[in-house]
Amino acid sequence: MRLLTTVLFCLGSAVLFAAGPQQLRPVSVGMRFEALSYVLDEEIPVQLWVRNNTASTLTLGKGSLPAGVLDVSRVGDPQKRSLSLDRGGCLPRPLQLKPGEERTFRVDLSKAADVSSEGKYFVTFGVVVRDTRYETEIKVLEIVPGSLISEGVQIFAGKGYQQRNFKLVRWPRDHVDRIFLRIEDTPSGVVFPTVMLGAYLPLSKPRMNIAPSGEITILHRATPEYYVRNVFWSLEEE
Repeated sequence: MRLLTTVLFCLGSAVLFAAGPQQLRPVSVGMRFEALSYVLDEEIPVQLWVRNNTASTLTLGKGSLPAGVLDVSRVGDPQKRSLSLDRGGCLPRPLQLKPGEERTFRVDLSKAADVSSEGKYFVTFGVVVRDTRYETEIKVLEIVPGSLISEGVQIFAGKGYQQRNFKLVRWPRDHVDRIFLRIEDTPSGVVFPTVMLGAYLPLSKPRMNIAPSGEITILHRATPEYYVRNVFWSLEEE
């Protein structure tokens, strides 16, 4: 009987110890992508947030210090070289947070870091408080060229050497095939932001018409019942 009583007492002590309160970090940070794969030169929106868990006002990014930093490096790079472009950080500074306050920000990763090449990238977001860094878990982001569907060329009058190349590519997102328009000038190498044109059903090939006036019309099938028509203006300097 004594042995049974002792065992029960020890088990109860273990449960109380495991359920004890855990000390909160002074700040909590978060990062969320809408998807984990993007087509080359596409906008890459990322949502970042910072929460002050202390009972006093917290100021991040004092002086020349950044308020928050996105660390980006290429998967497979043994030196893990930073590809971040904004050395001042990705958040406005100084950033003041009241006790318990949480702030959310939206950043375009394609402008905050050099992710202009096909491949996979490590991405983390973090802040520094009292010489200690607090950061999110590492995300792996993939940049892809997409699968080519069709392409066309725009030639500007009197400048036969200058061409604007249009490529329609497909890539899945949220388990649905999407169609994207990629645009690049040759021989200058100027690249324009990739545009997603919507869902894509490969029952019929999209039609792309490039008019001498610069009007670009693209018609593609989105569902068995619906087609989508996109119209762009492509001028020599725009």
